[in-house]
Amino acid sequence: MIVGRDHLRWIFTITAIALAATAAYVAYATLAPNGPRGGSPAGLGFAFLGTGVIVFECLLSLRKKYPASPLGRVSAWLRAHLWLGLLSFLLILFHAGFRWGQGLAALLMGLFAVITGSGIFGLALQNWLPRLMLERVARETLYDQIPRVIEELRGEADERVEFVTADLAVGGGTIELVRAGGVKRYFDPAQKASAQEKIDAVAAQRKQAAQIAIDETSTAALRAHYTQEVRPFLTLRPPELSRRLFRTPESLAAYFQFLRTILPVAAHQVIRDLEEICDERRQLALQARLHHWLHGWLYVHVPLSMAFLVLILVHAVVSLRY
Repeated sequence: MIVGRDHLRWIFTITAIALAATAAYVAYATLAPNGPRGGSPAGLGFAFLGTGVIVFECLLSLRKKYPASPLGRVSAWLRAHLWLGLLSFLLILFHAGFRWGQGLAALLMGLFAVITGSGIFGLALQNWLPRLMLERVARETLYDQIPRVIEELRGEADERVEFVTADLAVGGGTIELVRAGGVKRYFDPAQKASAQEKIDAVAAQRKQAAQIAIDETSTAALRAHYTQEVRPFLTLRPPELSRRLFRTPESLAAYFQFLRTILPVAAHQVIRDLEEICDERRQLALQARLHHWLHGWLYVHVPLSMAFLVLILVHAVVSLRY
């Protein structure tokens, strides 16, 4: 969620409520003969308001499951979740009289601090990482499509290298490539069969004999570098050696510049194609890492929030009973 001008009304409203609550707390703390206490009428009032906000906060997960619900847009719920969440932390501090407490109360305060901190951390990530992804991932794709795109890149790379080495004998069939323009559709089954026959004929010709002639030593060198270092990188989980070789644009460019120095000019176009393919795979790896960062904090924030809500109910029952 990007914090922009659409948040201004919430910021002003929550700030005004927070100032009013602060004024009420200062008056209450000053006039209370024994100081602020959680069990006093004012302390219970702050607890009631803070708990009500926390219950609303936990309803966001349920609201997301029904995006077509008439109960307001999800974006409006997200803005409310952000700013009301900060307000609830202040209200609970007023309820506790800014004391950490002991036992279950201390556990609740610790959990609430972690939940609030993780929410602020997630907000910072959501405002920073998308811009970083836009700058560094020029060939961004849908996250769920990354395995498919990697498979396509590996198929493309195999084809390029086999123009020089002939059959690589690495297994795997020809795949139908999917690009931004959409999937080609064959409305006539005979036409589709004919097209596939042409693809199979070209692949068979490429595998039987090299289409780009270079000396045997260079061919063996290209085959070895490709099968041992490049092709393993074009998998869903590359080994450490390949990740290290192609981790940055600089290391990737240096690797393929080295290949150009040991291979004849006739193979340089293939090397350039492989470099572009590996660079796209590198960007997909970066996109996956940023995606995990962008969403990983929720694995801390959401479960702790649910546990916190349950413990609040336990705390309320125990406090009112004893």
